[in-house]
Amino acid sequence: MFKERIEAWIDNKLLPFLFTQPRHPMRFNELMRANKLLVDDMPLEGQIPGMKLRLGRAYLFMIVVWNLVLIPLALVFHGLLAKIDCHVAIVLAVFFTLFFFGVLQIFKQWATEKMAEKLIKAAWKIHFPYYDYEMYHTKVAKYYDDAVERGVTGANLEMYIMNALSLEK
Repeated sequence: MFKERIEAWIDNKLLPFLFTQPRHPMRFNELMRANKLLVDDMPLEGQIPGMKLRLGRAYLFMIVVWNLVLIPLALVFHGLLAKIDCHVAIVLAVFFTLFFFGVLQIFKQWATEKMAEKLIKAAWKIHFPYYDYEMYHTKVAKYYDDAVERGVTGANLEMYIMNALSLEK
């Protein structure tokens, strides 16, 4: 139950706070390309039109989370930190700064994947209303890859993938 509440908070509050969402639904070709990249674990940054990370808000969120973690740790270890050499304190400051930006990059990539998956699922309901995303998204990515190899483009691409799905069912 707790995990479900956290996931709902991420989907409904955090992701809309961190990203600008597209005003128009994804076109079929965009959906196919984004789904293929998601299935292949490729970076999705800039691949979905209209989805942009608001960097200022991402920094703000991470600074708040970072302070929620570090301030209690600093309070607990204050006595030890007050007694150490200033050179060690400088090295620790550099280490925590590097750690912050590393975690920020990982967080940005994770948030981009979550938002892309959310948008892909929304577009999936429009373009494939009779096919469950969880069951068919890898098969559709395979059909898309096959269609690209064969040189199928435009409206023929949608027909090719729909025919492949209907023959399978």
